[in-house]
Amino acid sequence: MTEKGISVSNNLGLKFIALLSIVRWYNILLTVLAQYLSAYVLLEHDGAGIWGVVKDWKLHAIVLASVFSIAGGYIVNNFYDFEKDLINRPSTTLFNETVKRQTTLNFYLLFNTIATIVAFSASFKIGVFFVLFIMALWVYSHKVQRIPFIKEFAASILSITCFFAVMLHFSSFYPFAFIYGAFFMTLVYCRELVKQFINFTGDKALNIQSIPVSLGIDKAKSFTVFMMVLSFLSGLSILFYYGLEQRNYFILIAIITVASSMYLMQKNRFGTINTCYKILIVAGILNILWV
Repeated sequence: MTEKGISVSNNLGLKFIALLSIVRWYNILLTVLAQYLSAYVLLEHDGAGIWGVVKDWKLHAIVLASVFSIAGGYIVNNFYDFEKDLINRPSTTLFNETVKRQTTLNFYLLFNTIATIVAFSASFKIGVFFVLFIMALWVYSHKVQRIPFIKEFAASILSITCFFAVMLHFSSFYPFAFIYGAFFMTLVYCRELVKQFINFTGDKALNIQSIPVSLGIDKAKSFTVFMMVLSFLSGLSILFYYGLEQRNYFILIAIITVASSMYLMQKNRFGTINTCYKILIVAGILNILWV
């Protein structure tokens, strides 16, 4: 291979890696894992088990539609967050610029088109679900993301929305799954709040009204701790009502982590808290098997 050929190959490789970084491939992978685990649990209750998951092509279509729609959501979010990310994460942001912004927007249109076609191939109701989901992702990035308090709540809801596509497909509404999902959302919401402190420098420089910018650091910390207390109490209430069953071990670990996070908030250890919540969210997804 000539030097020119090697250079082109390396350049394409870097662009591909940059695109994977833009669409947050690891978050998409976790969503895929969560959807398949949720499907397995729902089918296991009906006696179908793993074979029911494997042979259900509509489920695979839902997962594929989720992959492309979420990837599109991250692309448009990256587009609107460019200036802020350039301040908060300059190295990653500049590397992501390996892929031209116009190219990423073309991918955004392509990914959403594929997601819509695949979703409608599963069923009409699934297709409508994903059209609304894609629209919600755009509204979040374009409008809601600059509204304090609401944007964190919206991000939490959007992060678990794809799970409901699986439930919609199976028409299964397992009560504890909703309770578990609601508690899981409180963890995601608290993490979204913590991320605002990590992004404070960029938000303040661009006058983006995040909670720490609009309230000030001290009041924002108090609000975040208050939300952590609510998360702690909701987890505790689940333990009291259902008892310490195997499926609730994660909730016990979660409320211990939340309690520790309240202490770390006073020490301004926002990066540490964010890492703890990341690990917690991954563990929560894996715990779906016992839900």
